[in-house]
Amino acid sequence: MQIKILGTESLGVRGLSCSLELKNRKILIDPGLALGWSRGGLLPHPFQVVIGTRIKDKIIEELYNATDVIFSHFHGDHCPLAHPNPYQLGIHEVKNSLSTCRIWARGPDKSSPLQQKRRTELSDLPGVDLQNAEGKKEGPLEFSVPVPHGRQTGKENMVMMSKISEKGEIFVHASDIQLLDRKTIKIILDWKPDVVLVSGPPLYRFSSPSFHSLREQSLQNAMELCRKVGTVIIDHHLLRSGDGINWLQMLKNACGNKIFCAADFMKREAIFPEAWRNELYQWLPVEEGWHQEYKEGKVDTEEYRIRGWQALIDHGKINLCKWYYSCPIKEFTDAGKLERDWIEQYCLVSNKNCVRYHLEEDGEYHPDNMLPDGEIREELQ
Repeated sequence: MQIKILGTESLGVRGLSCSLELKNRKILIDPGLALGWSRGGLLPHPFQVVIGTRIKDKIIEELYNATDVIFSHFHGDHCPLAHPNPYQLGIHEVKNSLSTCRIWARGPDKSSPLQQKRRTELSDLPGVDLQNAEGKKEGPLEFSVPVPHGRQTGKENMVMMSKISEKGEIFVHASDIQLLDRKTIKIILDWKPDVVLVSGPPLYRFSSPSFHSLREQSLQNAMELCRKVGTVIIDHHLLRSGDGINWLQMLKNACGNKIFCAADFMKREAIFPEAWRNELYQWLPVEEGWHQEYKEGKVDTEEYRIRGWQALIDHGKINLCKWYYSCPIKEFTDAGKLERDWIEQYCLVSNKNCVRYHLEEDGEYHPDNMLPDGEIREELQ
């Protein structure tokens, strides 16, 4: 089973999307994303839009050959939308891919009117069959009954968890449970997973003393998961604030098992532009009217792309690959001979999936025109 996390807060967007490649199936879970519409009165910084666009393209690419798609619920950061804002994934961008997949979805009952409407808009696409998967099993797939989206505050705010099994390995996607409901944790543990991807608590909303009990409950539940599950990946709501980033580090220090954010699991540096939004506006001021012009297609993000990454470097927010300044990939990029995506997805985030990195570490020869994924570009000189 190959697990690839596509879009979460530690990768730069709101969401909990991932893909799993099995022997005969490719499964995408929650293919959607968002950027928080307003934080402290600020719209998404253009550098956030840069990151979001890259991840949206990746989700679209992964959907091309998916055999199965799972929707845990129908919030705008977990599914494509008929009427997306400029920073979300639109149905029109993926409708052809969805028409060729088996789709497993949270049912319409116990959902808000808005989520029911979004579910209907997806099910109305030609060739799309949105079956209710709650409580069902099929081959390597198993789905939970509806569980609370965070606290149990009502019957409308519910989500569906997914269990994927192959050759004795079990992966659980626990979308938006926020580690706040004890019964939900028991369902996960009863599945006896090897790997869990779960949304942590939204600590940015838990600042007042009245939320102390919720913070304690989420910590207790996280500790229990980490004691009983080999690999726990905690991301999403938790990592929208510095408080949440520190909470996760404290949990890592306290537990001996493998605890990751999504970026850790993907062997690269985490970035938290949602938590850094105020700072991004200070480092890179945004011209008045930029967001409206972006919506109208009159401006793009290129002006903020290079400057945004440089700002993260200058302010110590990311650690570069140790070989970056001597790597030919940087030289080719600076000379305009190579697409910037390569350094942004490997060099600037110290991605340990880089083939060049491992060859350099092992002292093995590799040509200058070898890309981070091992491809040889003959035209690079």
